[in-house]
Amino acid sequence: MTEDAAVTTGSRATPPQVSGSEPAPPAVRAPAPDAGSAGVLTTRSVDVRMGGIGAADAEDVFVQWGGVGAARAEQLDVELGGVGAALAGEAHLSLAVAGSIAARDAYVEQSFVRTLIAQRVTVSRPTGVLVMIAQHVSGDVRPVVDWKGALAAGAAIGLGLAVSRFRREWLGRD
Repeated sequence: MTEDAAVTTGSRATPPQVSGSEPAPPAVRAPAPDAGSAGVLTTRSVDVRMGGIGAADAEDVFVQWGGVGAARAEQLDVELGGVGAALAGEAHLSLAVAGSIAARDAYVEQSFVRTLIAQRVTVSRPTGVLVMIAQHVSGDVRPVVDWKGALAAGAAIGLGLAVSRFRREWLGRD
């Protein structure tokens, strides 16, 4: 959405309100969905409280007690909510659940993230991250499987498959 675009609600478009000779506001701020939902929302700033959005493309996305299916933002904040997938410059998750997050900087506090890819990650309080790929990680992080464990598991699986194939090909022949 551009600066002078109208905010669309349902099937009707409402132009930004301008009173008297005042200039139009510099940015159109999307109304926060309250206890409802929206499909795809593109604007400068999105605030979601007790609602949901299918997809959001904005400079600033804030979610509280709600959810976003997919978000692309420079600044993403999720408190007591969820996000399916996000691409952000800076992502802050507090008491949140997230599917996949790709960010330059990520701050995760008492949350669960399935996949987190970031340049810098800060983890505080009990937090669960299933897969984390980061250049720099700070905070109390306890990996379930580190690179040595992953290497050993890969070698064991490869050896098991090789033995299985050998038995099937060489011992299975008559």
